[in-house]
Amino acid sequence: MQKNHDLTSKQLIEIVVVCVALGIGLLIHDYLETRINFDGTIKRSAAGTGNTTEDLELNFLDQNKELSVEVSDQSLSDKEISTKISQAIEEIEATYLGRNKSANEVCYDLNLKSSYCDGMIDAYWTFDKYGLISSDGKLRTAEIPEEGEVVNLVAQLSYEERTELYSFSVFVCHKSINTLDGQLEAIEKAVKNVDSTTRDKDKMVLPTEVEDMKLSWKKKMDYRGLQVIILGIVTVLGIQLGKKKDEKKAKQLEIAEKEKDYPMIVSELSILMGAGMSFRKALERIIARYNQKKKSGLLRPGYEDLSVTYRKMCDGLGEVAALEDLGMNSESKEYRKLAMLLAQNLRKGSADLISCLEKEEKYAFEMRKQRAIKAGEEASTKLLIPMAGMLFIVIVILVVPAIMQMNI
Repeated sequence: MQKNHDLTSKQLIEIVVVCVALGIGLLIHDYLETRINFDGTIKRSAAGTGNTTEDLELNFLDQNKELSVEVSDQSLSDKEISTKISQAIEEIEATYLGRNKSANEVCYDLNLKSSYCDGMIDAYWTFDKYGLISSDGKLRTAEIPEEGEVVNLVAQLSYEERTELYSFSVFVCHKSINTLDGQLEAIEKAVKNVDSTTRDKDKMVLPTEVEDMKLSWKKKMDYRGLQVIILGIVTVLGIQLGKKKDEKKAKQLEIAEKEKDYPMIVSELSILMGAGMSFRKALERIIARYNQKKKSGLLRPGYEDLSVTYRKMCDGLGEVAALEDLGMNSESKEYRKLAMLLAQNLRKGSADLISCLEKEEKYAFEMRKQRAIKAGEEASTKLLIPMAGMLFIVIVILVVPAIMQMNI
């Protein structure tokens, strides 16, 4: 147990050493960058990436003050601005149609962005026909006339104080009735028309024919019954899985408790049979002692198995047969081993039985010791995980901001 404690301490020390080494490295780097290598020059960020802020210490007239200096990103030259605006126009031409195949037949929403060239060029859109297209390119189908309409679009492209205009025209129209989208649009329009013209009535009758298309309407089924069935099945399966898991866990705990009882059972058998008692008399004495303890509410699974074996013997079953039943019905390999050892010696007779029991006693107590060590290691591991998690959170809180300020 002490060995496990030392190992855990070593692991904690290693974590602390790594953190201290990392912290010292960051302190040295920050000291060099802020006290030695800084000459009053601040590097600007690339154009279009936005302003940055530097926290500085200012010394003047015997005064020491902290001052935050905002540094603008690097601006573009006139030639670079012209290039970027040209690139923005090319991007508009390549993307504005969206799902539409041609500017001469625009029946789907346009793809009009508020900025281009990765946000460096801002775009503001205006239209000569108000109400047909929104600023983000969505068509207002209800406002578009049946014969369609030509709309002129103007994009005001700007970078800081520099502005250029780019214009083009599109023909907005309704979707073709020969397409699925056009058919659905016509049906939706007919439904809206029926709704608006029959609002004074208590019912709305859905259209049965639109553009020579026969319509058949049904209410959408929500399949609540199927959902309830699936939920019930899943619930039952979950309960059964949970029950099996609990039973498995309970069985494992029962086996663990039996293994705890095993060293004492072997020890008592070894002492009593070594004193000259027969196996039956020794078992009777052990069960009698256990029954006295049992009256106070102490139940031990290992001794309960022995009680069952003893009752079988009292009911007329032979000692060997009772021990064989114990071996076959026990989930613990240690009890199977003990039952086989006793049955073999009772069947054939052996002068080495006491010696074998003493060896088994030593083995049982050694296994008990190993289980205690393993349990201690598992407990230490469970404690180490949350401690490591807390340490990781502290490292993130302290180190990540420092790393982000390195500008690596």
